[in-house]
Amino acid sequence: MGRPWKILVYYISIMLVFAGMVYIVPSSAISFLKLNTSPSQPQIDTTLFADEIPSTDSLHTHPADTLTNLSLDQLTDTTKREVKTDTLPIPKIPYLYFSDDTYRKFQAFFEKLKTAKAEGKTIRVLHMGDSQVEGDRITRYIRESLQERYGGSGPGLFTVYDPQKLNPSVWLDNYGNWELYRIFDSKNLLKKRDYGILGTVAKFEPGTESGFKFSPSPWAEEKAQKYYKVRLFLSEVKDTMYLKGYIGKSEIISDTLFKSKGITEINWQFEDNVPKLRLMFSSKNSPVFLGCALDSMAGVAVDNIALRGQYTPWFHRTNKDLFKTMVSYLDVGLIILQFGTNIVPTKSDNFRFYRIKMERQLRILKKLAPDCPVLMIGTADAAKLTDGKEGSYESLPVLNAAQKAAALNTGAAFFDLYNAMGGKGSIIKWVHNKPPLAIKDYIHFTKPGGEKVARMILKGLSRMIDEEELPAASPKAEKDTLKTDKEL
Repeated sequence: MGRPWKILVYYISIMLVFAGMVYIVPSSAISFLKLNTSPSQPQIDTTLFADEIPSTDSLHTHPADTLTNLSLDQLTDTTKREVKTDTLPIPKIPYLYFSDDTYRKFQAFFEKLKTAKAEGKTIRVLHMGDSQVEGDRITRYIRESLQERYGGSGPGLFTVYDPQKLNPSVWLDNYGNWELYRIFDSKNLLKKRDYGILGTVAKFEPGTESGFKFSPSPWAEEKAQKYYKVRLFLSEVKDTMYLKGYIGKSEIISDTLFKSKGITEINWQFEDNVPKLRLMFSSKNSPVFLGCALDSMAGVAVDNIALRGQYTPWFHRTNKDLFKTMVSYLDVGLIILQFGTNIVPTKSDNFRFYRIKMERQLRILKKLAPDCPVLMIGTADAAKLTDGKEGSYESLPVLNAAQKAAALNTGAAFFDLYNAMGGKGSIIKWVHNKPPLAIKDYIHFTKPGGEKVARMILKGLSRMIDEEELPAASPKAEKDTLKTDKEL
């Protein structure tokens, strides 16, 4: 009578052993996880995201903020605001402006960063902008500095199809036929607007085998070259999809994804730095590839999100449910916006139209990421040649004031890059600096220039948290090749 009982015990023991193996990841193996973060789309009041531009001037209608660092005469309108005095002292920081509520949000963000590594969490920073941030030009140094202070590594999120090789911090190759979908491309819009956080997504040609391979980039900063966690995010999987993964010629992954709604995450974890990994997919219909993240197990991740040629982030055109879900699920802690380069040549006396457009975007973002502080970086100085003479665009101070008003009117912080770099004519000095800090289009920064801008931003953030200055990404380059602010 004892034999059946022993067989049962043996069977249960075997099952427990296999179950335990799921959580044990040797250095040469991977842990595979599929999640559906929102099997049924959450019901969100879409009236919060109305596309119509307000018919009235939102500067007048928006409730007054506590603008402790706002110079009222710099607003694009003359409306005066009351400033609360019954709050704790808030630091005044050169070129950085924020309300007391915004200040408290930043304090909470940095507290999360301080405990992220110990708690095994990855807190994300999204750095979104136009061509000025493209190529990881500024983001790479912000990332390296924050990871040096708070832990973490890896280049963060990237679009899985990059035919122009725009991201130097991720070495990416593609196989098969892919197509890009950009949030600003009205001629090739996704029907469900599943653009996610990146605003640029990809799909492979139906019925084909397509894929991509990534590896540490030799052009990335030191910490960005090391990552131990790979996370692939897909939108709705409409048809069965087959997935295979290879390291060299060895097949290490073979799995099947079945139909599912919401967001699907495929997660691999490594004990050692991830080697070159090639992923191949085949299905009758391609899901939307929302992005792939290369991170460490804990710390801070900083994502570079560039929308070339755009003067706003186009939040009104995205799937609001999907975006909000990704912000929450990926634990986004801070959003940095850096737009305006493409509006610089526009001649205007007040840029009220642009302020209204940016306020609209910032209010939508406030609904999509209600707990995230937002830092808006003002437009840099820019110049042009007229009859062979170099000269800054005359309307830049007015544009700068409009951006500042848009940020402060909606509860975002504002960093005045235009004045931080020297104001009118500074870009000309940057172009002629040795080495050049800006290229000869008198608009875009060079690599040393991008590092200098990053240091300016980091210096302001350091003072906000009243700590020692955040470390520079490459102290030697800062010391040997970059002139000081006074020298410029």
